[in-house]
Amino acid sequence: MDVRPALWAVVAGATLTLGTFWLLESVGPAGREEAVVEAADPRQWPVSDEPGAGETRHLVLRTASGERFEAWGKDRHLGLSQGTWLQVEISVVGREVQAIEVYGRRTTVDSSGLGAFMAGLIGCGMLLAATAGAAETDRPALAGLTVVAGLGVGVLPVLLLF
Repeated sequence: MDVRPALWAVVAGATLTLGTFWLLESVGPAGREEAVVEAADPRQWPVSDEPGAGETRHLVLRTASGERFEAWGKDRHLGLSQGTWLQVEISVVGREVQAIEVYGRRTTVDSSGLGAFMAGLIGCGMLLAATAGAAETDRPALAGLTVVAGLGVGVLPVLLLF
């Protein structure tokens, strides 16, 4: 029996699970906490040489409970000074900063949304390849069950990481 469809399914399961995690981390449920700007990158390095591309600002934040977070964004309202108090939206899944609110203005920060999209796209492609490979075998029903088992085997280790 050909094991390639099962191997594709293992990798697809791991990739789809990571993509789901990154998606929940970037746009999933979030809680609000107070934080202070511990450090702000004064350089605000440019993200590209193209004119009008903007600059990325980097902040290091410390919540009232002592957790340390880093946030990046291109919004000019992220040009904060050290010691500024603000509200942060922190994702429940993965504990990443989704947005910052300072002086009544909410500003989203860069997150892994693009990574989640790409992982989902690649994972779906791999799952499609695994399904197509299983359909071409001489026992497609057994190969299909193997693909499902491989998908589960791929999901399990990623779930155990989080």
